[in-house]
Amino acid sequence: MKNKLTLQNLFKIFSSQTKLEILITIFDNNLTASEIANRLNKDLSTIYRHLVQLKNIGILKSKRVKGIEYFDFSSTKVFQLIENAIEFLNEINGEHVIDCSSLKECFFAKSPNNLNPDYVLDVRGEICPVPDIKTRKMLETLEEGKILLVIVDYPLSAERIPISVSKMGSKVLAKISEKAGEVKIFIQK
Repeated sequence: MKNKLTLQNLFKIFSSQTKLEILITIFDNNLTASEIANRLNKDLSTIYRHLVQLKNIGILKSKRVKGIEYFDFSSTKVFQLIENAIEFLNEINGEHVIDCSSLKECFFAKSPNNLNPDYVLDVRGEICPVPDIKTRKMLETLEEGKILLVIVDYPLSAERIPISVSKMGSKVLAKISEKAGEVKIFIQK
């Protein structure tokens, strides 16, 4: 039975890191609880419990295909809400983008592959879903052929960003781990 969703409950849901990770994992995919648990490297029973809660309040919907339950957003407005919240945070906290396009060389962003990015998006210290959404939004603004360097220190985003940008049609040129826990992802639009 569906529980009534209130504004207070909605914000409570978005304060749960696990629920946010589930929502971002489901973006662009119809996934099973098992697939989500594997991608997030979390216990299946924990993931399924969160999925049922999200479904019961109407944020997610599910369908059964040959006896297997697949989960998806009940509305595109759910993801738009998360995107809008992140844009609001960028306005308040400032964006961490460096424009290297007018420089001869972006020295601090140099890679062993001699890739020279046009822009650097530093999302170190940010957790899911912020690095994923900021990367996607930044790529939407770039011209074809431009190179974006994304620096992350959140392991799940380091795994998800290359997958999601490839689905968008961009090309991952390199993924480099130079410092412990820090990953540089070079992406060409």
